[in-house]
Amino acid sequence: MAHDLPFADYSYPADGASPILALIGEAPGADEIKLGRPFVGRAGQLLDRALAATGIDRERCLIANVFRYRPPDNKIGHFFASRRRAASDGGALAEDWGRLGAEFCRAAYSSEIEALRETLRRWAPKVIVALGRTPLWAVTGLNGITALRGQILSNRLSDAPVIATFHPSFVMRQNSIGPDTEATFRADLNRAKNLAYQAASGASSSSAGIGAPG
Repeated sequence: MAHDLPFADYSYPADGASPILALIGEAPGADEIKLGRPFVGRAGQLLDRALAATGIDRERCLIANVFRYRPPDNKIGHFFASRRRAASDGGALAEDWGRLGAEFCRAAYSSEIEALRETLRRWAPKVIVALGRTPLWAVTGLNGITALRGQILSNRLSDAPVIATFHPSFVMRQNSIGPDTEATFRADLNRAKNLAYQAASGASSSSAGIGAPG
């Protein structure tokens, strides 16, 4: 059951103000469980650098994961199953949320998507950044991060538009090949920032917690 797994909650804006961006990842890892916050390990450090480079104040963002529980061996597939696998192990599926690839979210963990929906509606960020294929699916119902990244997408959890991009851990792995993926990642964050700035039209950069479009 979900409550048997280590837990790390969302990270809310430091001043309690409505966040200009929501950054949504997959699930916490060991560092996140230790500190109780999302994106504090190596992938979080890469995210921090990218946010700083694009003029986004992390402290004014809502930062979350689709699942607040750390899966065994950090395998996000723990939360999903095919119909055949679910029938074999006796687990129910939350098919109303649709497929991620060939699998559905296990019913035991579907409350995590509902909790994310409630949080996004309550905090009302101007733009949501889906960091990877799992948050892309959770927030939009869509599959295909490579084809959809950088686009403005509709949101099934709240009214905010969605920009999808790569997960920081993927960017980190690709950096061993070259800088192109991190440059794309930063460009996507910058587009989200500019979209949020436009949505916040009239708000000052200091009250919005974001720089001018760049």
